[in-house]
Amino acid sequence: MSKIIISENTIQIPLDRIGIDMGQSLSKIVYLEGKELTFFSFPTQTSILRIKDFLNSKRGQANILSFTGGKSFNLHKEYSKNFETKIINEFEANVKGIEFLYKVEKRKELPRALIVTIGTGTSMVLNDDTCKHLGGSALGGGFFMGLIKVLFNLNDYEEALNLAKKGNRYNVDLKVSDIYSPDDDRVDLLFREFTAASLGKINEFFNIKSLNKEDFINSIICLIGENLGTIATIMAKNNNVTDIVFCGGFLKENKILKKILSLICKVNKKKAIFIKNSEFCAAIGALLM
Repeated sequence: MSKIIISENTIQIPLDRIGIDMGQSLSKIVYLEGKELTFFSFPTQTSILRIKDFLNSKRGQANILSFTGGKSFNLHKEYSKNFETKIINEFEANVKGIEFLYKVEKRKELPRALIVTIGTGTSMVLNDDTCKHLGGSALGGGFFMGLIKVLFNLNDYEEALNLAKKGNRYNVDLKVSDIYSPDDDRVDLLFREFTAASLGKINEFFNIKSLNKEDFINSIICLIGENLGTIATIMAKNNNVTDIVFCGGFLKENKILKKILSLICKVNKKKAIFIKNSEFCAAIGALLM
């Protein structure tokens, strides 16, 4: 459970409402208690009863349950019998929540930006007047957790990140500098540091017995980051945007992913922005809408 102290200058938050974001992997709940914005999360598939117990405990205190997220419809329908309920477009909720978190953290309004939400999958939304959904990618936390489950029977996200921190991706990834001779002046120093092929060193000459999961998991996180960063910077360029806000559950404690996204943005002359507690942005947005 986490909390943010709400000052008098922050956006007004209704006391009689609960924001609930039910995604494929995690469900997030946000509500105001006194001057503290309180938020916590549960695994969606295994915690429906815990979510219901919490909502039932708030009967009489909360008049409105505001739902968002792809898995929220059934619970919204069920609780509409005893509560006033709302169901919010999750892209709009994401933008609203990010605008709020940015204002709390930076003490100013969020500029026009591309908002990239990396959860189970990834969505990319422009926070202009129409909250335009530009597209996204199937790469994200769902792909990552699915792959490490199949390969290493790993189910724990934190354990996977701790393993990745110990790994060296370039034991398995092929860099441009691995291909070109050091004396070949067709390729400059910066381009030599780029990834030529993720897992490109795992070929017929690679001793598979020497492969360790730390290197492999590190490589997969970087593969996801490089691809999402590239897509995001192209979308930002096409829409004349400088700032890119990266948010969502797959960024939580994920320094490797943040570093890759920052690097891709820097190379492409874009500004990468990361905001604390951003995995709760849709639930916060639902609370405010």
